[in-house]
Amino acid sequence: MALLTTGITPRKLAFTVAVGFVIGIMPFFGIASLLCTLLGLRLKLNIPTLLLICYLAGPFHLLLYLPYIQMGIWMFNADEFRFSFDEILSMLRADWLKALSKLWLANLLGILAWILTGGPIMGFIYVLILPVFRKIIRVSVIKEETEITPDA
Repeated sequence: MALLTTGITPRKLAFTVAVGFVIGIMPFFGIASLLCTLLGLRLKLNIPTLLLICYLAGPFHLLLYLPYIQMGIWMFNADEFRFSFDEILSMLRADWLKALSKLWLANLLGILAWILTGGPIMGFIYVLILPVFRKIIRVSVIKEETEITPDA
C-alpha cells in the first residue's frame, strides 16, 4: 500500500485512478500497459497505481468493448459496420484475418468514441473519488503522526 501512495497527494491519486480507469476501458487490446506507462512518466503519476487501476478496469473493458464500437458506429453514422457478437465470433472462427480486415474500421470508430467520452468519464471519476482520498489520506497522516509521537 505504501508503494501505491508514497508521496502522493489526494488530487494526484484521484487523477491517477481516473486516468488508469479510462485507459483500462479503451476499446483496443494490447496497448493499455504501454499507454499507462508512457502517460505515467509524462504526467509524473504513480505508475504502479496507474497500472493497478488499469488492470482492475479489465472487466469494464470487456463489458464496454462492443458498446463503444456501437457508439462509434452511431456517432459517425457507419451503418454498414453493424455486427452482433455472434456474427463477430463466427467471422473470427471462419477466417480471423478476413474478420479483422472487416472489423478494423468499426474498432477505430470505437476508439474515437472512447476518445470523445474519456474526458468526461475521467472528470466524473476524479470529482467522485477526490473527497474519499482526501479523507483517507488525512486519516492515515493523523495515524502516522500519533504513532511517531513518543509518549512522555
